[in-house]
Parts: sequence; structure tokens; C-alpha cells
Amino acid sequence: MRILMQELMLMLEGLVRGEAMLFGVDVLTIDDMDRYWVVRSPEWTEFHQDPKLSVGSLLDDWAGLQRMFEGSAPTAVDFERLGAVLRVVSDRILEPSTSETGGSKARRIDIHLRQLLLLLAILVEHYQQAGVDALEIDDMDYYWVVEPPDWTDFQKDPSLCVGSLIDDWAELQRVLKEDIATTVDFNRLGAVLRAVSERLGRQ
Repeated sequence: MRILMQELMLMLEGLVRGEAMLFGVDVLTIDDMDRYWVVRSPEWTEFHQDPKLSVGSLLDDWAGLQRMFEGSAPTAVDFERLGAVLRVVSDRILEPSTSETGGSKARRIDIHLRQLLLLLAILVEHYQQAGVDALEIDDMDYYWVVEPPDWTDFQKDPSLCVGSLIDDWAELQRVLKEDIATTVDFNRLGAVLRAVSERLGRQ
């Protein structure tokens, strides 16, 4: 199956518009307590060995993404950073209480969802100009994932699940074809963006 880079833009646009209409959500607040479990690359798509977990930081992800607004050239890992931010949007809508963190006010940042669209537009345009206009996926594209709410819970060992890019993309088609978005779709698009990051990183 072929996913056009431009479709990623249309998908995120539909999700942002849908959440604003349904839930009135247009801003995501993050702070220095916003950390999450993530399966390391390349183990996140490998099943012949136990996956290794590491801890990511949303503030660090956002700081990395800000470089693009300042004129720095996009990199493949920026797709993964953006995917992590999208997963948090989904979490906050499903569990609003998680937005009340104990982080430092000095390290608190408001992210307007429209900024996510601008970032993805920069990424897509950069790689299209470099000759990358699509991502190929098939029914063997599985990946490890720590599901919400475990992925931000450090009081216990995280439980791992297996996701499917084909299934994610099939579900996301509703956004393009029927203009119907759900909060879980942010998670699905986050997984697709990480796959883009992974493929570009191999080139």
C-alpha cells in the first residue's frame, strides 16, 4: 500500500479540525513532567528479540521541532518527534486529568494544534523536494507500542502491544473519506509518522 506524503497533511488537518469542533481542543499544554515510554529503534519493528524501552521527553521533542521554525533543516527524526506529540493530544482528550501535571511553571509550554500542521507541512515539503513523495507499507508492517495510559505511567512496568500500520491507515481513511475523526486517530497517525521517520533514517 502506498501512502502519499501529501495525505499525511490532509489527515492531520482533518484531525485538528475535528477535535476543535467536537471537543473545543486547540491547545496542548506540556511541561517538564511530560515523559513517556518508547520502544527504541530499530527494535520497535523487530520481533526476533525482546524490545528495549527508553524514556522520551515531550519538552525535548518540542525543542527539537522548534528548530524548523527557526530555519534549521528538517531531519527524519522530526517525524518521530511530531508523532509523540500527536499521541499526547489523544491522551489529553481521553484523560483530561493528565494535563494537570506537577511540572515547573517555568518549563510549561502551550502548543497550538495549528502549529503541528505547520511543522508537518515543513517536513513534507522538505522531503518532497528531496524526491520522497510516498511511504510503502504492507501487511507485514507490525510494531511494538506501549499503549495509553501505560506509556506515561512510571509507577509500574509498561505493558507492550503489537500495532499494525496497515490497520492504522485503514482506520485513518475515515478522516479523508468521511470527515469522521476520533481521538485514537492521533495515536494511529503518530505511528505512521514514526514509520516515515524510520524509513527515511535508513536511506
